[in-house]
Amino acid sequence: MGKITIKNIFSFIQGNIRYKLFYTKYSFLIRKSRREQISTRIKSMNMTCFNQGSCITCGCATVKLQMANKACDGFCYPPMLGSRQWTLLKAGYKITDTNGIAWKLQNEKFVCLNKPTEN
Repeated sequence: MGKITIKNIFSFIQGNIRYKLFYTKYSFLIRKSRREQISTRIKSMNMTCFNQGSCITCGCATVKLQMANKACDGFCYPPMLGSRQWTLLKAGYKITDTNGIAWKLQNEKFVCLNKPTEN
């Protein structure tokens, strides 16, 4: 289970609000670039996490976790990207997120290019 921090509490609230909106007629309240990224995050997530309903790395509830701005601790997807970075990624460019991790899209899924290794 992840640590209880202000950032994680905010992500929990953000993910739950977006989850409620995403699956309703009010999904338009979420910016298009965010909705597209949420869909891509869901496609990119570890299927074990999806099947058990929580992330095997941090313990957060899926699919709500994919709706928050934070990156997956298991490197399934980057932090939520700004619309310009998202457009570049969709156009085939590689991007580097705010944590210095490089990403690309392949088969409509996020691919981490330089996952840090543990010592």
